[in-house]
Amino acid sequence: YKEIIWKSKFMDINLLKNQQINFSKEFPSNDSIYRFANGTVVVRKIKIPQIKSGSQIFLNVTQQSNGDAYDRTGSVFLIPQNSEITFLDGLQKGINQLPIYTNGNGKKYQGYFTTDKYTSNIELMRFFTPFGINKFNHIQIKNQDWETEAKYRQEISEFQSVLSNQEVLIGFFIGNYDQGGHTISANITVHPSSGSTLPNQKVQSVFNTVNVMEMAGQEYPSLFDDANGFTVEFTLKEDFTNAKLRFITTGHGGWENGDEFVPKENTVFVDNQKVFNTIPWRQDCGSYRAYNPASGNFDNGLSSSDYSRSNWCPGTITNPYFIHLGNLKAGKHTVKIIIPQGKPEGNSFSYWNVSGVLLGE
Repeated sequence: YKEIIWKSKFMDINLLKNQQINFSKEFPSNDSIYRFANGTVVVRKIKIPQIKSGSQIFLNVTQQSNGDAYDRTGSVFLIPQNSEITFLDGLQKGINQLPIYTNGNGKKYQGYFTTDKYTSNIELMRFFTPFGINKFNHIQIKNQDWETEAKYRQEISEFQSVLSNQEVLIGFFIGNYDQGGHTISANITVHPSSGSTLPNQKVQSVFNTVNVMEMAGQEYPSLFDDANGFTVEFTLKEDFTNAKLRFITTGHGGWENGDEFVPKENTVFVDNQKVFNTIPWRQDCGSYRAYNPASGNFDNGLSSSDYSRSNWCPGTITNPYFIHLGNLKAGKHTVKIIIPQGKPEGNSFSYWNVSGVLLGE
């Protein structure tokens, strides 16, 4: 018998280590880690080394509850710095520094779309915290053992060109109003590949309605109450060959008739042509029961974390859709997204977190 030791050669880039994301009036920053929006947004300034062409890139996040018992939206995003106005201006000076979208419903939606002077955030990963993992593992349920941490791992190789050999601002958001909140760790691993891989992609953010400054006044994305949908005009400075739209969508409205629990059709148009149509829906949420100790239990034998939802489950990543667009010429283009958003009931309302990044060769 001869033991064979596998030696792995890959790059490991630390982003965060046991960083608290919580709601607090005191949220100190340092030279490389900044905290905003009452502590619910953490931004890391970091230099990413040169990444060899064709490598596979993975983003890894580990999360535990540090006091918050609820399932929450999480997002890891890149703040583009190549425009006159950046999302960092909104974080530092107030959300109304950013471009405002209106659709006639009387609300102002700040920072959701790219303009000639502003580039919206590039969403790298969207994840959802489970109900109270680790902090609430003292809750006892017959025949149920709890996991101690939630792990999220996603390939993000399509973003090599905006990461490699760049000093970047990477943001981390978990929406919560709890003083303990959550703790997360994150890193990027880069793996050389000898097989067939995608060429380096051009990357241009087009829209991102995830209101990561929720706890600093950024409006919830309820803008799909317009029958004409959410329409964004953007400009390409050069041609995009074999273009794709990397599209992430999740529905929210956490009551019986809210869009979190009601399947809704999503339709995407580019330059007035329908390019994508789906009903984003997850029916596997019960698979993650062991991550959700504080999830409510009902007399019908189900837990809240078991219920199917609009493209997310407590304790999971939401995968992007890659919408093939063909070749796009330099110049002005439009993207329109139509979702039949549900009507408010009392103080409850529905909204949709959608993000779109254009990729091309």
